[in-house]
Amino acid sequence: GIQRSCAMAWLLSKGTDFLNKAKEQLEEVAQSDLLEKAKEAARDVAEAATNLSETVQAEYRRTFEDLDCQIFRVRHNLLIMEHPSVETIERLAKRLNQEYAERMLIFNMSEKTYDAGRFEGEVLDVAFRGLPAPPLELLFELCLSASQWLGADSENVLVVHCFSGYTRTAMFLSCLMTFRGLHSNSKEALKEVSDVLPADGLSEILPSQQRSMSYFHQCLSGYTPMPKVLRLSKAMFNTVPAFEQGTVALRPFLEVWSNGDMIFSSFTSSAAGSGTEDVTWPTSYGAKDPCVSFQLPPDLLLQGDILMRVRHVYLDGNKDTAFRLAFHTSFAPDDGLQLAKHELDGACSDHRFSDEFFMDLVFEDPSKRQEGADEGATASAIFEKAREVAQQLREEEEKRRVEEAAAAAAAATAAAAAAGAEDDEDDVEALEATLRGGAGLADSGAAGASGTPAKPKPAGAIPDTAGAEELKKALAAASADDAAAAAKQVPSAKTSPREEPNAKTGAKGAGADIDSLFDEFDAALSSASQASKPSAGGGYGTSESPSTAPEAAGSKDVFADVDDFLKELDSGLSKK
Repeated sequence: GIQRSCAMAWLLSKGTDFLNKAKEQLEEVAQSDLLEKAKEAARDVAEAATNLSETVQAEYRRTFEDLDCQIFRVRHNLLIMEHPSVETIERLAKRLNQEYAERMLIFNMSEKTYDAGRFEGEVLDVAFRGLPAPPLELLFELCLSASQWLGADSENVLVVHCFSGYTRTAMFLSCLMTFRGLHSNSKEALKEVSDVLPADGLSEILPSQQRSMSYFHQCLSGYTPMPKVLRLSKAMFNTVPAFEQGTVALRPFLEVWSNGDMIFSSFTSSAAGSGTEDVTWPTSYGAKDPCVSFQLPPDLLLQGDILMRVRHVYLDGNKDTAFRLAFHTSFAPDDGLQLAKHELDGACSDHRFSDEFFMDLVFEDPSKRQEGADEGATASAIFEKAREVAQQLREEEEKRRVEEAAAAAAAATAAAAAAGAEDDEDDVEALEATLRGGAGLADSGAAGASGTPAKPKPAGAIPDTAGAEELKKALAAASADDAAAAAKQVPSAKTSPREEPNAKTGAKGAGADIDSLFDEFDAALSSASQASKPSAGGGYGTSESPSTAPEAAGSKDVFADVDDFLKELDSGLSKK
């Protein structure tokens, strides 16, 4: 509470000082009677005040709402967080508990323990000592456990973290997303994970981790790794990196780890710190030496996930890892393995290693090849179950995508249909208005024949003849469009020379029919117009003379003809 009050007081004081200075500048400009500059200064002050307010709010959210925590959302149920150190665990726990209490599962891949009780959810410590990625079987077991947790409740979330950086987390989530069918391969998934991280996780993924992802993809595609024992008979690397200046560039020694245990080291830590004169130090190599080779025991057997580290020893006894590599014996060739600089952790991005650098491992076929049959059966069951679950998850994900695509297509079709219906209604209304305009003269004629004055048209109304002419043009254009559409409905992709004249003839014929109809319409309108003319005295007769009755009857016949025309016209449009 005190820290929060102090922070807010500091932010407000800074904001107040800034606004006071801006106000003083504004008063100076006003005193100079420069109105335009004063307006510009006022706008600058307002903009600066807005920016300051946004900065204060962002700082407040980061400090008190986000609690200055590094939490990244890959999907709605997949989260990455920084390592909960002594300084950050309280803020991380508070923020996650506020939103995901009793609904989160945390995978701790840091190989470091902490007070897991602060989190209102289960924390699983994933131990794979020294390896850059979980062992292959463990990787599939983690995918199964995570999928079961996420499938139990749609509100459940998975939170993953490592110790320094995010490479282990990014590698695991990439495999998990591929396992669940969210991506077709782990490389695509890795790109999505990397996009939410503060650094480019794709370039930071180690070569050994990329190898593990390749193994994972092969197993997911149907390959079942069986136990395979190899005897390491020789280990050497080409060219010498310079870790020290002078005649000695490197004092290397080799460590071999299997299943989290170190099974061989060419140099022990006790020798370096014993202080005795008879200590056997690793062989020293100069920068111009062509290669480095290690003496190995005859019974150095390798099986499963293997980690090798080449380290440098300084004269004071301190050690530094020069490079390392991890691989699985089931995927290694029987005779040996050669890895270039870009395939070795550490060396791939270290300028002290030449581009010609590579590591050679020579294997021999041991007599213990048949051992571990029971372990192989257990591993086979794990991989088969994982493939079965992954296939089911991929099918469910594909079904969900198809349903979402169908729903989106249906919504788009409905929207297009609604828009088309509105356009059709507008076209019908326009046609009806044109027809009414074309029939206006007939209404005038009927009014004159009956002796009733015609009602005056409103100001700005379209003249009757113009309406009829508009109707002609609209119908002629529609007829031409129909003829063109009919011409296109030919089985062949290209229209034959004989078919083209027929289409044109059809268009001309349709136009001639419409012209004939309008000729009749014009004649009827002309007759009606003459019948409705006023008398020579300038007014309409108040009584019908015997001579006007037949004219009225003739006018009625004329309008009957007009009605017949309109019915015929309507019938022709409905047929189309």
